[in-house]
Amino acid sequence: MELVIQQGDLAFAVGKAFAAVSSKSPMPLLSCVLLEADKNGLRVTGTDLEITTAVTVPGATKTPGRAAVSARHLNEVVRKMPRGPLQVGFSGEQLEIKYGEGRGWSRFPIQDPSDFPRVPELKAETKITLEAPALSRLVARSAYAASTDATRPQLSGVLVHGSADRLQLVATDGHRLARAGRKGSFAGMAKDGVIVPSRALGAVSRIADEATSPIEIEIAGSRNQASFTTRVGEYRVQVLARLLQGPYPNYEQVIPKNNPRELTVNRQDLLEAVDIVASHADNVTRQVRFAVNPDKLGVSSATELGAGEHEINAAYEGEAMDIGYNANYLIEMLKSIPTESVRFRLNTALAAGVVEPVGSLPEADEDLLCLIMPLRLPDAAG
Repeated sequence: MELVIQQGDLAFAVGKAFAAVSSKSPMPLLSCVLLEADKNGLRVTGTDLEITTAVTVPGATKTPGRAAVSARHLNEVVRKMPRGPLQVGFSGEQLEIKYGEGRGWSRFPIQDPSDFPRVPELKAETKITLEAPALSRLVARSAYAASTDATRPQLSGVLVHGSADRLQLVATDGHRLARAGRKGSFAGMAKDGVIVPSRALGAVSRIADEATSPIEIEIAGSRNQASFTTRVGEYRVQVLARLLQGPYPNYEQVIPKNNPRELTVNRQDLLEAVDIVASHADNVTRQVRFAVNPDKLGVSSATELGAGEHEINAAYEGEAMDIGYNANYLIEMLKSIPTESVRFRLNTALAAGVVEPVGSLPEADEDLLCLIMPLRLPDAAG
């Protein structure tokens, strides 16, 4: 392998591929990135077998070739090299990178690239295209609610499903739920949807923030694979994910249809109140108390760590009530809602509450609904 490539191009490719590399794998090759030089430039691939990121960047290839190199080491060194052209090739049994017009060089041990996990060739059964900022928003408004419980792997992903008039991303861990939607023609997506690992969508979202083209989403359900491809300037970036197996819960059944009590508050005021009071909350339950009254909302917590209370203005219709919530869940949910005010639709102190933005989202063709389960207060009746 012999090629000339700009330092910025190589650093970008290695950095993005490195993000997919496992830090704990017992397989040495999974701690590597694969470099493949051909007439099209350089492709750098990293994988943990569940998520694969492949980045193709420009380069002048003199001799095609492949090398598997320690991802962490290569990423650390390349990003410190001075900007300008780099000469990449082999020196004996090592990869060598010369920089600074011959003033410096670095060498890296290599492993047999033929043993590197093969990037799957996706035979898509479904294809849709979505603007990168839209996908980034949908992920940010839903993926935080996915589970981290290894015993329920399907809940560690986000359900992505579409129809003739909308696309929806849904995540839940059984204690909270987030559903973010966008209008449009997405009939190509299976109605029942696919479950994409939230980690994979996180990687896609980070790339979407830099993307200069729409994101092409391809699904090969029969092979349990999904691909997200976009461009960042001259770079082609592809994230492949192994889909999670269902069944996914029938989330529509758990969304209350008739919660008669409505509590409306300024989102930033509530976020500030919960954040302050949560400093006194139990480290395990993270419980804070809502004291809901017609003109105000009191947020409080009292443990051996201390106690605190914070009142904010509120509009409320219904009888006064006290409700317990997990503060971390509230904070993540409130951060995901982009409107000035939010509305809680409540029933009883132990029933699921629906939380929605007040008014339209900044994007008129998008919508958002959240659900949060309350915690039983220590002094609750029954």
